[in-house]
Amino acid sequence: MKKVFYYLSSLLVLAGCSQETDFFPSNGTGDNAGFKFELTTDDNTTRTVTDDNFKTVFSEGDQVGLFVVKRTDGDVSLKASGNYADNRKLTYSGGEWIIDREVTKPSNGEILDFYAYYPYVENADPTAIAYDATKSMCDLMMANTGDVDASSEVVKLIFSHQLSLIDTRISGGAASGVTVKSVKTKASFDLGKFGTEEVMTLSGTETADVKMENVGNKHFRAYIPSQEVEGSQLLIEQGERTQTYTPVNTGFKKGTAYQYNIVSKLVNIADLPNCYIVKPGEEVTFPVLKAYEVWRQVKFINNGDLRNDGPVGAELIWQDVKSLITKENLILNVDPTSDDLSTITVKTKPGVEGNALVAVTMGGDKTWVYHIWVTDFDPDSNVAEVDNNGDGNPDYIFMDRNLGALTSDVTNPRSVGMYYQGGNGTPYPGFTDKFPTDGAVITEIPLYDIDNKAVAIKTDNIWNDNYGQGMRRHLTDPTLFMTSSGEPFSWISQGAQFAEWASFWSDETTGEKGIFDPSPEGWMVPAYKNNLSPWNSFLSGNDSIIDPTTVYPVGGRMRFDGKFGNCDHVMLFSGTMDGLKTFAFDATNTWGQINNYSAGNALNVRCVKIQ
Repeated sequence: MKKVFYYLSSLLVLAGCSQETDFFPSNGTGDNAGFKFELTTDDNTTRTVTDDNFKTVFSEGDQVGLFVVKRTDGDVSLKASGNYADNRKLTYSGGEWIIDREVTKPSNGEILDFYAYYPYVENADPTAIAYDATKSMCDLMMANTGDVDASSEVVKLIFSHQLSLIDTRISGGAASGVTVKSVKTKASFDLGKFGTEEVMTLSGTETADVKMENVGNKHFRAYIPSQEVEGSQLLIEQGERTQTYTPVNTGFKKGTAYQYNIVSKLVNIADLPNCYIVKPGEEVTFPVLKAYEVWRQVKFINNGDLRNDGPVGAELIWQDVKSLITKENLILNVDPTSDDLSTITVKTKPGVEGNALVAVTMGGDKTWVYHIWVTDFDPDSNVAEVDNNGDGNPDYIFMDRNLGALTSDVTNPRSVGMYYQGGNGTPYPGFTDKFPTDGAVITEIPLYDIDNKAVAIKTDNIWNDNYGQGMRRHLTDPTLFMTSSGEPFSWISQGAQFAEWASFWSDETTGEKGIFDPSPEGWMVPAYKNNLSPWNSFLSGNDSIIDPTTVYPVGGRMRFDGKFGNCDHVMLFSGTMDGLKTFAFDATNTWGQINNYSAGNALNVRCVKIQ
């Protein structure tokens, strides 16, 4: 149990917990010139690390605070200081409890009382151990053993939990966080009154919210002082969306775990892909829900001025092969209960591969797009494992071709695939009948609507506005390629600086797939690992970068001015971002790894499998 935090010298911060039963320890002893120590709990389970069955075990390095009082004819109560021993530290090491300063055995038949608490805090006042659930995320435990004399070899300390554990597990939908609403969060504990009702005193009547600790896999925990409650709720959160749950119990007892299994109705929009693979002559059906949830959850997009709440619709924006998708084969399946539960079915032409872009509309306004990758390609075939730090363990599993490519033959221009501005999920197709050349204009790339009429990519210089406006322009006009003429050469706005950018393609904290990642389900744009580029182990100039059967086509870049450039180069974006720029990789010359490459450029993407 390593998660202990301090915000005052007398404030305990804890960790570990229970079910609807008490919790805790057993095992080690520690040998000193004085006493040995054996730590257990009143339910005979050892724990500062708490598992799914609410069993806790002390782990290497855990620390316990120890106070000792010598009985005399006078006052035998535990004092803030000046006791026989004050705040000695017991550390669990190698299966034993080692004390920092031995407790001398008494002489003349004197009797000692031992008081202990977990976790250890330097300069702790045992008569006023403060706990605040909004600042602490741990399990406060106490023990007391009396009537110890010089003949005693082992001091046994039986710990009891002093807090209530709230244990919440989410199933069904998403949950990025859970908050306990309106509970008393502060209390003071008197170690000398351990075993009595007076051991804890709630600090006032004010209530506050407690953000629960995420222990992984939609599992959340919090420790609060025992109390009676009125109207407390659990708030499940995902982005800007919330769901409430009201516990049936009206109080929380100390040493008791309250477990809640809640079915979430919320959606993690990053789990919904922006690209769907379908074989020629087959069909794919996908939900429109992401289009709605992006506008609901992403606060800088939804400002209410560019979203129409009219009826749901589906529209083909472009296809790079005529009749790849026809009118009768673009089918909107409207849900009678709610438009956001509707789906879109795309049927494809037998024997024809290509790429298409389909938009979800609301009241006629485009709100989100999906890339339809029509190919016989199985992305799980011919994958390549790559170790980027030389430790012998694979860090990535790469596809054998670029996202949107229709062949892995790098002599064929159809191997180039789609282009993406850094952090943008909207694909821009390249030429399918030739490789690009420097200076070629992206507006001349041949594309077709659902009636096989010509469609062109448009270019427009970014506004000097906020990033929310820039994002909404892209979502409502997916044929727009935003150009820029000055630093930072962005596709969003001229001077925007914002934290959300760092997680557009992959979350900068967790490394998980982001909302705007253009990859199909189960895949993502490769982010840095081991603080190294996905291509760290590759030599510049080697076109057989992943393995002898997998090569990169020379696709150059769509420059931030709307023209092709560096068309004798392989250029690929990673999913790790830096400000308004993105990390790029050039595989064909001495550029090698390019840090801080401007995100206003559009480069190819090579997906990696989510592991």
